[in-house]
Order: sequence, then C-alpha cells, then structure tokens
Amino acid sequence: MTGLQISAIILAVVFGFFNFFLIVSVAGSATKEKRLVQDRVKRLFKSSKPKKTGKSKRKESILARATGEGAGAIKRSEKSRKLMDTLFDALISADIMMRPEEFALIWIVVTFVPSGLAALFGAGLLPSLTLAGLGAFLPLLFIKIKKEKRNKLFENQLGDTLIVICNSLRSGFSFQQAMDNVAADMPAPIGVEFSRVCNEIRYGATMEEALENMADRIKSADLLLVVSAVCIQRTTGGNLSEILSTISNTIRDRLKIKGEIRSITAQGRTSGLIIGALPAFIAVALMLINPSYMSTFFTTSPGRIMLAVSVIMEVLGFLAIRKVVSIKY
Repeated sequence: MTGLQISAIILAVVFGFFNFFLIVSVAGSATKEKRLVQDRVKRLFKSSKPKKTGKSKRKESILARATGEGAGAIKRSEKSRKLMDTLFDALISADIMMRPEEFALIWIVVTFVPSGLAALFGAGLLPSLTLAGLGAFLPLLFIKIKKEKRNKLFENQLGDTLIVICNSLRSGFSFQQAMDNVAADMPAPIGVEFSRVCNEIRYGATMEEALENMADRIKSADLLLVVSAVCIQRTTGGNLSEILSTISNTIRDRLKIKGEIRSITAQGRTSGLIIGALPAFIAVALMLINPSYMSTFFTTSPGRIMLAVSVIMEVLGFLAIRKVVSIKY
C-alpha cells in the first residue's frame, strides 16, 4: 500500500466525519423550531388518535387490496414507520433537532462516501469495509453519547426543580402553573422538557399523558418516581408539596451516593475501557494501514480460530469488568 493511498484514505475519513458533524450542526440549528413544532403535533396526534373499529379496519384492508397494496407492502410500511419513529424519539432524547429522514441521509453519506472514496483510490476490500463499518457505527455512538449526557444533566437538575415546584405550590400556585415557572426559569434540558409538557397539555393532552411522555423520553428512574407520585396524588389526594420535597431529598441523596460510587469505580471503568478498546482500535488501524497483514485472520483457518477466540475473550472480559464496577443502589 503506497503512501498516496494511505493519505487518500485518511483524507476520506476526515472529510466524511467533518461533513457529518458540520451537517448535523447546521441542519440542527436551521430546523430546531420546525422540529419542536413537529414534536408537539406528533405527541398531540398520538394522544388524540381514535381507535380503529373492526369496520374501519375492514374498509382499510379492502381499500389496500383495491389499490394494489399487498400484505407485504403494508407490513414494510409499518416497519419503516416504526423505524423512523424510533429514530425520531432517539433524536429528540439526544436534543438533535433534525428530521429522521435528514439524519438517515447523513448516516448513509457517512457510511458510503469515505468507503467509496477509499475503494476508488484502490485501497482494497478490507479497508473499504472497515470504513463503512465505522461510518455506520459512529453516528449511533454520537446519538448515544449525547443522549446519556443530556439525561445525566437532567437528573442533576431534577432535585432543584422539585424545590422550585414545592415553593410554587406552597405559594398558592397550581401544579401546572408551577411547571410553567420551571419551563420559564430553569435552563435546558429540564426547562425544555417541562415546556414540552406544558405545550402538550395546552394542545389537549392530559397531565398524566404529558408527564408519561416526558418519562418515556428521558428514561430516568428518578423522573419516573416523580411522575408516579404526581399521578397517584392526583388520584388519591394528599399534600403534593410534602411528597415532592421528600422525593427531592431522596434524589439528592441518590446523586451523592452515585457520585461517590463513580469516584470509587473510576479507575476500574477507565482500565476496562482502555483494555477493551485497545485491541479493536489496533485491529481497525491495521485494516486501514496494512490490510494484507490482517487478511490472514479472515482467509486462513488458524486466523479465523484466533479471531473468534479473541472476540470471545474480549466480550467476556468486558462483561466481567462491567459486572465488577456496576453497583446497584
């Protein structure tokens, strides 16, 4: 492999990921308001969508057969819609204000453009497939990291937010007015999420549905505890300010314990991350720099056995370290 080909591959990788982050940032800022409106409309539509009766279902099936749509086409359409809904929820949870179709297009570009350029410059099959795999994996990793970062920041703000709500309730405000105060005064992401809750209520959703939608987006045990307490209080009655004050103290204690646990297990988690990622990083680098050296693991029987054993040992080591450093509290 010549130096020109290596330079071309590196340039293709840098160009692909630079375009990905550039397009995500530009498109996200350009479509932020539109995505917020679409989010509200989608939640409203889901909460107010009438249930289909047997008669309407029969009409739809007759219409589908009359227009030439088979059962396979309908199933493919439903699967595609579910996939886009899942991607939409992931983008909203990660605070990436883009349409699922836009992100899917960027995803396809990042997957195939660097690998296509590498193949065009004669890099070979193995480096091209490696670049395609990286391009398919890294956007998902980008969403996961942003989602976890946002959820962590939300949980850190939740205790102070409950104090604000308790003070508003003790001052004579209703719970919805207290949520309006949180939406107006608290910073993102918790202010944005409570703003969505208030907008869903204004557009016709019940308070329980709006709070449950927020819990589905955030996936936080602390938030689920708050939502459950509010829903039970609205059904059975009780002093909501005292309940939320107790939950706030519990959340603060949990965050303190969580911080201490993360400090104690930081060395183990870092060691596991480095030990687990180093072999994969070296393998990917060798596939790009010297594919003939790595092709031995795929073309010979001893190489395949060694590769399979290495992957199994990597997975077992990762699971063992994760079991050691994961503490339930």
